[in-house]
Amino acid sequence: MLNFEEMELETILLEKHGGRGIITLNRPEVHNCINDRMLDELEYAFTNCDRDTDVRIILLKAAGDKAFCSGIDVECVRDKTPIQSRDIGVRLHEVFYLCRTLSKPILVVVKGLCLGAGLELAISCDLLVASDKSKFGLPNINVGIPAIVEAAVLPQAIGIMNTRELCFTGWFWKADKALARGLINEVVTEDELEATAEVWASRLETRSPMAMMTQKEIIHAWMTTDIEAAIDFSINTVALNWMTEDQKEGMGAFLQKRSADFKGN
Repeated sequence: MLNFEEMELETILLEKHGGRGIITLNRPEVHNCINDRMLDELEYAFTNCDRDTDVRIILLKAAGDKAFCSGIDVECVRDKTPIQSRDIGVRLHEVFYLCRTLSKPILVVVKGLCLGAGLELAISCDLLVASDKSKFGLPNINVGIPAIVEAAVLPQAIGIMNTRELCFTGWFWKADKALARGLINEVVTEDELEATAEVWASRLETRSPMAMMTQKEIIHAWMTTDIEAAIDFSINTVALNWMTEDQKEGMGAFLQKRSADFKGN
């Protein structure tokens, strides 16, 4: 684990505007591929946003027009030993699992290539909008290695046959196919992408932070436990949520036919 004092960022940008934490992958010269430093900085940025009570949602995007993230930085890993390669997989999982389990929803904005570990990062988040020129894939098989780590989430997201297609062929899916297969939430033109992301982010910002935190925990339970245990967890968790001020505000606003003003309490 990192020491979460102030960290000098080299591979990403971290900004905070109102209720948003904005994380930008910032290695456009190498298609924002992931190296050890980026993993450390992502862990820092996600944890920083999660601990900040002013931040309600996290926006994850990337610099440049060619790629959201092209995957792992091959230059950094090609000469690793077998044990070191396993350590890389463990480290990727630590950061991607953090995305799946931290308390705030993460909206991903994809422009260009979203491949390999970059796709695993994206599907570890909560919602994904993309430009119509984006492409998605797991090209690992093309360089003689299998897809691993959070690619394990794919069968739940897109079904086993679609997962096999991505893993075995190394083909890239265009955005319209990714949308049709359930990999992403919305596809728009590049000119519309920023405005579309704003619509999604604005919607999330006005939802109850307490309810979103609880919902994310429940969805994680749905994905990782048997159905009866997941249902039991969700019933018990929502009972705790019933004790919050946000719940009282939300239901009061509904009955009074006005917009709710959630404070995160």
